Amino acid sequence: MKINQLRTAFAAVLFGLVLILGGQSAKAETKDVSGTARYDHAFQVLELVNQERAKVGAEPLEMDEELLSAAMLRAAETVVNFNHTRPNGERCFTASSKMSGENIAMGGNVLCGTPAQVMELWMHSSGHKANILNTGFQSIGVGCIVTSSGTYWVQCFGRGTTQSVTQPDNKEVTYQVALDTSSKTTLVGDTSGGIESTPTATPAPSTEEVPDTGNFHWSVGIFKHIFTVTWNKPGSIKGCQIQISNKKNFKQKQTFSPKQSQTKQVIRKYKGKKLKAGKDYFIRVRAYTVSNGKKVYGQWTRLRCLA
Repeated sequence: MKINQLRTAFAAVLFGLVLILGGQSAKAETKDVSGTARYDHAFQVLELVNQERAKVGAEPLEMDEELLSAAMLRAAETVVNFNHTRPNGERCFTASSKMSGENIAMGGNVLCGTPAQVMELWMHSSGHKANILNTGFQSIGVGCIVTSSGTYWVQCFGRGTTQSVTQPDNKEVTYQVALDTSSKTTLVGDTSGGIESTPTATPAPSTEEVPDTGNFHWSVGIFKHIFTVTWNKPGSIKGCQIQISNKKNFKQKQTFSPKQSQTKQVIRKYKGKKLKAGKDYFIRVRAYTVSNGKKVYGQWTRLRCLA
């Protein structure tokens, strides 16, 4: 069976859906992913889903315990590989035998940080909307993991009997994400806590002001193979520096230093050439403040983007 996969990029996020099963080979080892499991956001998405279904006369979906766990796990996996193929090479449906459909989304916390924002994006994509309004689905699991690189969302749709679940508290979690089929992605850390904020700063001399980047957020939009990086400037933040590379280690990079008046940078080319469709690029951003006439930078945070 040929696998049809829709990947849509739109309005400062990446997001996708899938409806059919398949499989492919894997890589190796594991990778830890830490963040905040936002169960409050998950249940708010459920409310918004059912509001949209009510508009077309579809029966409401119920949050299923197994699908909820699978969706949170899948959200952690999309941090490693933003795809309907899991990091170990298997299709997303292997996360739960109850899954019959999946929507995914990710972005910075400015334009994809709330349930309303991500639902608006999904509902403006015909494929994702079709999953949300599918009358053949009876259950759902919603995953939302907030990390220093952005917010990752997953909807896992199911059919048949639902094992209902009440809303858990938000938790700081660590998943050990499997990168090959010799192991499975597992939840290895689970403690109660608040929302994880962006890392504060790299070490700096005590005489310099270290930028408070806890409320600094940025996101990347992709349209017709053009990246648009947007950011905010809370508190003492004066601006940011942006780098793009086709290498994870950024050994080959192009640097942008926007003016302090800017909150947007459009990237049409890399190393003088137009961005290539279907190719992975890595974008990282760091904020800065100004102390004694010098720029003091915070820590780089990174996203992997598909042109």
